[in-house]
Amino acid sequence: MIATTCAVCETDTADREVYADTLSADAATSQRFSARRTPDRVHYRMVRCDNCGLLRSNPILSDEELARLYRDSSLTYEDEVAFARRTYGEYLLRCLATYAPDIELGSARLLEIGCGNGFFLEQALASGFHDVAGVEPSLEAVQMASPSVRGRIVNDIFRDGLFAPGQFDVICAFQVFDHLPHPNDVLKTCREALRPGGLALFINHDVGAWTNRLLGARSPVIDIEHIYLFDTDTMPRIFEKHGFEVLDVFPVANTYPLHYWMKMAPVPASWKTKVIPALKETGLGRMELSWRAGNLGLIARNPQVTL
Repeated sequence: MIATTCAVCETDTADREVYADTLSADAATSQRFSARRTPDRVHYRMVRCDNCGLLRSNPILSDEELARLYRDSSLTYEDEVAFARRTYGEYLLRCLATYAPDIELGSARLLEIGCGNGFFLEQALASGFHDVAGVEPSLEAVQMASPSVRGRIVNDIFRDGLFAPGQFDVICAFQVFDHLPHPNDVLKTCREALRPGGLALFINHDVGAWTNRLLGARSPVIDIEHIYLFDTDTMPRIFEKHGFEVLDVFPVANTYPLHYWMKMAPVPASWKTKVIPALKETGLGRMELSWRAGNLGLIARNPQVTL
């Protein structure tokens, strides 16, 4: 286990414990580090920085151990791919229409950090992007990617040196930023890989949303996978710290079938194992519901200046 510091203030002098850890000897498994699994309330000790309000895990597993766990993790969200692809695709097009209406998709290049099996890369190509690339640490996820995008995915963690400076017009990250042990390094590398005037679109949990504040430790965002948990104040602050021009911060509406929302609900696992399989077989369980479940989106521009 290694100590963390506040990613905004870069200090630990204003830490206040919010939740004690719930770790057990078998807490760190590759299955527990698989995306979109059923919440199990296993988490690190959580502290809040009283300077800026950022909530974070402290201490956490080492970089090497986290890399191993994500490399060996499983692809567990095949049932939700179509819904996530549609939602993120709509937000991308809305972002471009509002903040980059003159972008030529036929020559534009997009990078996704933590792209899983590449479903969003497929959506970006279908939307007209000239070229796409992804970075994904899970070996299984990359192996399960469509042949149309598999060769465009780097099986690694996102880090400096993977891409050329100014290579991309758009960089996206969906439900990834909360998982990163070094968000400042990631934003520095993003700014280098993004061309001047290029856009970043990030969607992740909003720990300050009313749903997450109401649930407290029972919220699914309080989880061993999440290291830094941002809100509508701390998210723009860390981007601005790295010279980005923050254009918008907004609540995100997600659309999923009822059985998925039930899986993520804070109810006993024993109840879920009985109810969810039955819901999947009914029209009610497959009914699509769209609501603001406690996520935020941020759009930022890399200014037209030399780094």
